Amino acid sequence: MKPKTIIFLMVVFACLMLYGFYAVEKEVGPDFAISVDMAKPLAIEWPCEVSIVGDNGEKGLRIAPKIGRGWRGEAGGKASYRFFIPAGGRYCIWAYSMWFDECSNAIFAQIDDKDKAIIGNDPVYNTWHWVRGYDIDLGKGTHNLVLSNHSDHISLQKILFSNSASVSPQQTGLVFSDIFYDGFDGCDQGNFTNWKQISGSWLVQNPDSQTCLVENALIGKSQERAFITLQNSDWQDYSLDISIKILPFDLQDCAVGICFGLADPNNFYQIKIQPVCNENIAKIKIINNNSVIMSESKCVFKIDKWQQMHVALREGCIECNMADSRQISIKTDHKITGGIGFLLEGNITVYFDNIHVQQIIKDQ
Repeated sequence: MKPKTIIFLMVVFACLMLYGFYAVEKEVGPDFAISVDMAKPLAIEWPCEVSIVGDNGEKGLRIAPKIGRGWRGEAGGKASYRFFIPAGGRYCIWAYSMWFDECSNAIFAQIDDKDKAIIGNDPVYNTWHWVRGYDIDLGKGTHNLVLSNHSDHISLQKILFSNSASVSPQQTGLVFSDIFYDGFDGCDQGNFTNWKQISGSWLVQNPDSQTCLVENALIGKSQERAFITLQNSDWQDYSLDISIKILPFDLQDCAVGICFGLADPNNFYQIKIQPVCNENIAKIKIINNNSVIMSESKCVFKIDKWQQMHVALREGCIECNMADSRQISIKTDHKITGGIGFLLEGNITVYFDNIHVQQIIKDQ
């Protein structure tokens, strides 16, 4: 081996040790990940601190309880790291984390000069687990990672950057693999800043004032039209699961749209549910982004009762599982990409909860 090559390898190895990261071989083949050790920040500001956090004495990053609500700008604190990407491409972010309750289950992450985003907001508490964060394009070379206070009373041991969307971290234990989850169960009503309100009235609160706040739901109220969106141009080959409850209404011309493949508020697909007054049935329409009806049918749909809906965007196909377990499958001639949303028409009030967006692995 040439002397220059040896020197280069020694420098790379020294950088790896200094910044607390290393490559992890996930399986035979090109899949790999870069692991950032949370116990080795380059710089740190309180209330972020390095402490013993693991069940077996492992050190990691910690934010103590009752420090403040970072998502409301009421608490500072950050920890900075540096990591090296050996090959440019699309990377999935994973966090090995411990959340303590629905009020304390997320952290902000910012890479280089990109916008900061949330890792967490999943419903797994009081146990160490891997939670999938967002995906990001990274070039070959050294990058900066800054973690900052979103929620207090949290702990992290590792952040992982994986070049495979289909491979989970190879550790035993729980893995939460949703690419997005919202149960609206924060301690503070109104904490749904990921969503963009286009029209109508939207709020997060407990529909039953006699029970505790962990039962929060997203409540949409419409006189003529109400629309809320969660835009993400990168989502594709995903499934959407949601709990929905439509309150009793008086007018016949009311509808609820479960929107997907949303590129912008004027460009989306939807499952349009039109309940029939005083009957436990609804007209179901699947409408494309050109407002053309692709499918129309009826199904059992009970008013004033929580029901589950499922949409899967497989390549060349839209699959919908309705509340009565009926499945509708529609072929498409192009890939559907984009975010999600809810569209209300007429004088109607609807509850939404437990929203899961998951990646569909092609060989499933």
